[in-house]
Amino acid sequence: MDISAVSPEVLVRSTLREQQAQAELEAQVKVVKGAQEMQGDAIMALMGAVPVPQPDGSLGHHVDVRV
Repeated sequence: MDISAVSPEVLVRSTLREQQAQAELEAQVKVVKGAQEMQGDAIMALMGAVPVPQPDGSLGHHVDVRV
């Protein structure tokens, strides 16, 4: 590709736009990775909140609901 006819100003603007686009993409990737990490943490917290079945078949909750 011959860019000899392109002015230096156009090349500089193009390079700056490319750098800005790259920075925006990197920021978006960071946000997505953060969201994925938070999602994984939330899933692990929910899994940790599930009661473990007891040998008698119950879930370990003994609630008296008599009125």
